[in-house]
Amino acid sequence: MTFVAIAAVMFVMFQPGLRSNIGRWVGVVLDPVFGFGGRWPVLTILLAGTFMVLATTLIRHFTTDWLEQARISAYMRSFNKELMAARKENNTYKVKKLQDRQPEVMRMQQEMSAKQMRTMPLTMVVVVPLFAWLFLFLEKLDYWWYSAPWNPQVDMFGTTVFPHYILLYMALSIPLGALVQKAMKYASWKERWQSRHPEVHE
Repeated sequence: MTFVAIAAVMFVMFQPGLRSNIGRWVGVVLDPVFGFGGRWPVLTILLAGTFMVLATTLIRHFTTDWLEQARISAYMRSFNKELMAARKENNTYKVKKLQDRQPEVMRMQQEMSAKQMRTMPLTMVVVVPLFAWLFLFLEKLDYWWYSAPWNPQVDMFGTTVFPHYILLYMALSIPLGALVQKAMKYASWKERWQSRHPEVHE
């Protein structure tokens, strides 16, 4: 299902006609909300990015078992630490025992990665239409430049690894997404931990 979703995203993003149609449909709602008549494109990118980050972060937060993920991560760190210590001590018996458990550790890691990937189709439902609209919105502007401290005239559709409008989106919204996710995890952690592990002290 995840690979089908990724394939669908790639198909939409590289089909100009389909992408434009999706952008126009979404624009019926987003143009009045974030467009400002094209007067402040950087603010439009910031607000659209904020909306996208909040929506995708909420989806990930409520579809991810953070406690289970933390438990598996701690288990793998502990396992790798023990294995490295056993190799340094040249403790072949312990190394052999730990290596026998490696398939189980790999299985846990793969299951955790698979669970993380399962949220991708849900987040793509938000990401793809919004980027389709943003591309169409910026394309219709009278000018395609914004000022940055290192360059007074940055072309939005110019490319440095990624198109500059996407780099601007990333610079404005990714830090916000990290803060929102940390805050949500912090708010729910104590209650969920105590309800599932009441024997563990704070």
